[in-house]
Amino acid sequence: MMHGPCGEACPTNVCMRDGQCKNHYPKEFSDVTIHAEGAYPCYRRRNNGQSVRVHNIPLDNRWVIPYCPYLLAKFDCHINVEICSDIKLVKYLYKYIYKGHDKASYQVTTNGSDDTYDEIQAYQAARYICAPEAMWRIFAFPMSEICPPVIALPVHLPDHQPLRFGLHQPLEQVLQNPLSSKTMLTEFFYMNSHDPDAKRLKLLYKEFPENFVWNPTQRKWSLRKKQTVVGRLSTVSPFEGERYFERLLLMHVRCPTSFDSLRSIGSGIIGSFRDAAVFRGLLESDDYADNCLAEAAFYQMPCSLRKLFALLLVYGICGSPQSLWDKYYVSMSEDFSRTNTLNASEVLRRTIMTIDNFLVSMDRSLSEFSLHFPIAYNSVRNRISREYEFEQNMYVSEEDRLSVNLLNTHQKIAYKKVVSRIISGNGGAFFVDGPGGTGKTFLYRALLAFVRSRNNIALAVATSGVAASLLPGGRTAHSRFKLPFNSEDKSVGSVSKQSSLAKMIVEAELIVWDEATMANRYSIDALDKMLQDLCDCRSLFGGKVVLFGGDFRQTLPIVVRGGREAMIAASIVSSSIWSSVVKLRLHENMRAKEDPAFVSYLMRIGNGEEPILFDDNIAIPRSLYIPFVNAEESLNQLIDCVFPSLLDFRMDPYSFINRAILTPKNDCVEEINDLLINRYPGVAKEYVSFNSTIDSTQQGEYEDYLNGVSVGGLPPHLLNLKVNSPIMLLRNLNPVEGLCNGTRLICKELGDNFIGAEIAVGEFKGNHVFIPRIPLECTDKLKCPISFKRMQFPVRPCFAMTINKAQGQTLDYVGVYLRQPVFSHGQLYVALSRARNSNSVKILIHPVPGKVSEQGLTKNIVYPEIFMLAQGPFFFVCNVQENAYSFLCQFNLFPCCIVSSCV
Repeated sequence: MMHGPCGEACPTNVCMRDGQCKNHYPKEFSDVTIHAEGAYPCYRRRNNGQSVRVHNIPLDNRWVIPYCPYLLAKFDCHINVEICSDIKLVKYLYKYIYKGHDKASYQVTTNGSDDTYDEIQAYQAARYICAPEAMWRIFAFPMSEICPPVIALPVHLPDHQPLRFGLHQPLEQVLQNPLSSKTMLTEFFYMNSHDPDAKRLKLLYKEFPENFVWNPTQRKWSLRKKQTVVGRLSTVSPFEGERYFERLLLMHVRCPTSFDSLRSIGSGIIGSFRDAAVFRGLLESDDYADNCLAEAAFYQMPCSLRKLFALLLVYGICGSPQSLWDKYYVSMSEDFSRTNTLNASEVLRRTIMTIDNFLVSMDRSLSEFSLHFPIAYNSVRNRISREYEFEQNMYVSEEDRLSVNLLNTHQKIAYKKVVSRIISGNGGAFFVDGPGGTGKTFLYRALLAFVRSRNNIALAVATSGVAASLLPGGRTAHSRFKLPFNSEDKSVGSVSKQSSLAKMIVEAELIVWDEATMANRYSIDALDKMLQDLCDCRSLFGGKVVLFGGDFRQTLPIVVRGGREAMIAASIVSSSIWSSVVKLRLHENMRAKEDPAFVSYLMRIGNGEEPILFDDNIAIPRSLYIPFVNAEESLNQLIDCVFPSLLDFRMDPYSFINRAILTPKNDCVEEINDLLINRYPGVAKEYVSFNSTIDSTQQGEYEDYLNGVSVGGLPPHLLNLKVNSPIMLLRNLNPVEGLCNGTRLICKELGDNFIGAEIAVGEFKGNHVFIPRIPLECTDKLKCPISFKRMQFPVRPCFAMTINKAQGQTLDYVGVYLRQPVFSHGQLYVALSRARNSNSVKILIHPVPGKVSEQGLTKNIVYPEIFMLAQGPFFFVCNVQENAYSFLCQFNLFPCCIVSSCV
């Protein structure tokens, strides 16, 4: 089935609207089917070079309409088949299924009547039932069916349940009927207080229909065998007041026995459902900032308390900053006031300046908030940026100073070339290419130490937060250079020439960007334009010495559209930049040098040279994988290998911070983290997020959906933590103090309004910090179709992490959990290369459902084109059918010579 021709080829086609095809043909080429931003996916349309001629116009795969041959043959008609993937489709579909019967309106008139015609009385509205529907109803066949069944559960306030009675039935008779006042909710309370099974199960209201069935005639619940039934509470708008807060409690309080038990806290009863929800942490309190500071002040850590106060100011959580300052000033200045040499004015001045320091590192200042002090002070922002000062006075450890003496041959060559450019001041761009474990990070640290030991500025950034935490003073590239997050945004960035950040960048002698192969090409281009603008120099990167590093065997940038070709193109910078970059290569694997056989195996995996068996799978050595028995038993065996004794780890949490289970997708990460946090010794603390839609009118409709949604980059709705458990930060709270996206910490205090933690890795290891709840927004329609804000602690457990998140790390023990095969270039290589030897890695592979497969087989996705493109001038060996020439022309990736393997 072909669409067209239309457009310029046939502007008179019926599909044309205002010079555009209303069906958006022709479509783009794509190697795989991917979900698009709107309601329809972007279907696979391979560029296989084949075409047909319609009306003497060539049409290829871009003009093919999605269709089902079976349906076409069965019904002998024109049927398009496209999948709608938007969440709003459900509402749209069910609106038509349950809108009710067809209706007919008519009027009755009397022929030849001279009476006054009354339109209101004559108008009639009736149901219209056709003959097939009438027969269907006569035989009592089901009109619709939902799988799994959904049970609507009413929510009402005490003594506000609805009563049903006849038109002429006396109200006294209705009130005397004991069944009249019974509802699903009241009987739910009754069962929890009288039924032993309900007491034992301790169910939520929405879980009750899974184990009990409602009898509408007798109006009571009765036990049944557990089955898949979905209980859904009635939708209640936040504007309904107490009924909304009662519903919120019913969603989270287990086994309540009455309306009063929902409001009971300990031995007392709180006056309203709203107050009870606030007390249980289910609703954001108006006094959250006050409660947070009061609880944190109990631990008597003035420095951490000042940082917490600054965070509350930055994220707009403080309703009245002045009242909080007056109330907690004594606690925040306690360490200064203990010094006998300082008078009251100096204590106040130091407290103010310290807090202002924290704010400036987050691009804010005390002068921006409604705070008044009895003394005058000069804002840090008006003098010098704390971040700039921090980079100027960066401490260089003795280990990093001496690391130059420990470089191997290839590292020394790279070191000397970069240093010579720094000393000469000529500038230049370098790219360090080396497999995982060849000591790229060690080389970076040596170069950073060289520049900083001369009291000059060197900036260290990385694409991922975890990789940035391994570098002294490391930051993510987007946060350091204010680069756009949208991969399609080709703007320069948002660094003002008059800012202290611009001054710091201009004075920097060296910029190191680790894991640059993970960054989209537009980020590199944006950095080039920004440096040229700030330095007033048209040379490459503004004449700066810029060192990129990475490994094209590892994961490439994830792009939403365009498939494999776009992903490859997004990982290579523009030809004008790439041709000017000096390539430096490291070959010797320092991480796994004691296991040369493992190094050789890793290189075959990374280069795509491991033999392919049937169904595009490779074989994993028997010593590396765990035989699959069943999902639960095999996963337990993997967990036991990575975390052999959780009790020992609880006593010394730093001993296992470098152990992790890696998996391709976020849903598996959450499953493993939940499983391990439940096994971890200690009492769990549960934190419930406050989710609110950006459009307040959608709150009641989508609240349950938002509570269940899990979006990458956001903490979960239900966050369970235990003391001494490992967590990972999900936001850049204060990079100067080591609080970056990807920083790993150890929980020390779990308060109701804050989390006290110690930084577990990097140069800030051991620093104590307080982390509050902050508002986190999700406006990406691809991650969640509903724009919403989640108020939650920006952390999650880090027993497990995605493979992409682990890139750049060296781990003591690695578990790889492949419930689904890897889906992107280099993921299997990245997962395996995190370990130092073959004895420190185990892989669990789930068999593919519906297929009989042998143990130890999995996919290894490698795009060999990327290795050729990364070299600069090269010979590209390919098959003619791969159409390499057109691919290279499309993305302007030259120079090259093409040699066909068929010749």
